[in-house]
Amino acid sequence: MTIDSFFTEYATESACRLYFKSQHESKGINCRKCGGTQHYWIDSLDRWQCKTCRKSTSLKRGTIMENSNLPYKTWLWGIYFSTLTKKGFSALEMQRLLGHSRYESIWLMMHKIRVMMGARDEKYELDKFIEMDEGYFPAYRKKENNEGLIALPAKELDRHVKAIVAVSSTPLTPEARTDDRPNSIAHYIKINVVESISKTDVEFEAREMVAKNATVITDGKTSYRVLENIAKKHIGIVVKDKTQVSKIFPWVHIAISNVKKKILGLHHSVKGIYMQNYLNEFCYKFNRRKHGKKLFHSFLKVAM
Repeated sequence: MTIDSFFTEYATESACRLYFKSQHESKGINCRKCGGTQHYWIDSLDRWQCKTCRKSTSLKRGTIMENSNLPYKTWLWGIYFSTLTKKGFSALEMQRLLGHSRYESIWLMMHKIRVMMGARDEKYELDKFIEMDEGYFPAYRKKENNEGLIALPAKELDRHVKAIVAVSSTPLTPEARTDDRPNSIAHYIKINVVESISKTDVEFEAREMVAKNATVITDGKTSYRVLENIAKKHIGIVVKDKTQVSKIFPWVHIAISNVKKKILGLHHSVKGIYMQNYLNEFCYKFNRRKHGKKLFHSFLKVAM
C-alpha cells in the first residue's frame, strides 16, 4: 500500500475503527462465556454483545491492541510505519510521526509489535542448508558502582548480548557464481538470545530453529556438536585463516553485521532485556523482504 492511498483510506479514527471491526467480523466472533457466534454491535461501547448470554466482547479483545488505551488510528498508523521500511523507526521518531504526547505509550506499542513478529516466526523451522554461528550484539545494562546503579555499554561489562544466529540458504550452481557475491541464496533467518554458547543452550535453541531434514554447517566450537542429534547432517569446519570465515559462512555474518549496524545507527543502544524484540523485528522483515507493499496487510492478519 502506498503512502498516498494509506492516508486517504485511513485518515480518521472512525475509518481505522471500522477497518479493525471488519477484520474481526470476517474471522467471526466467539463468545468467551457460552461459545455463541451470534452477536450484535453496540457502537457507543465499541463492543459486540452475545445474543444468547448477553456477554459483551471488546473490539480489541484477542488482538495486539488488547488492554491498550491508544486510539485505533495510532495503532493502525504505528503498524503501517513499522512495516513501511526494512530499517524501521525508533520510538522517538514514531512518537513524532504520530503526534502522540507520551513517549512511553509509543515505546510499549512498538515492543508489542516486535513481540508479535517474533511469535509469528516461532512457528517456522529452517530447513535445507543452514549456516549457524553465535553473534554478539551491543547493549546497555546496569552496573553497580560506589554511587549506585549506572548505565554502561555491555562491552565494558561482559561483552555483548549473546545470540544464536541461523540462516537457511540454497547453494548456487557453478555457472551462477561470481567472485564478489556469496555462493548461495539466503532464504530465512532466526536469531535467538541465549545466556551462553553452551551445549545446553545450543541444543535448546537448535531444536526450535532447525528442521530434522536440514544440513547445518558451523565452526569448530565443541558446543555445536549436539547438532548431530538434531539435524540430518552436521558439518563442523575449523577455520584457521580468519580471512576465509566470510566465504565459508557468508550469510550468517552478513546478518550479524546488518543487525549491529541497525541497532547502532537507528537506536544507538538498547537494553539487553529487550534485545530479542529488536532481533524479532529484523528477522521478520528479512524473512518477508519480497512481500513489498503486502507486508502491511500481512502483519495486520497476525496482529488481529
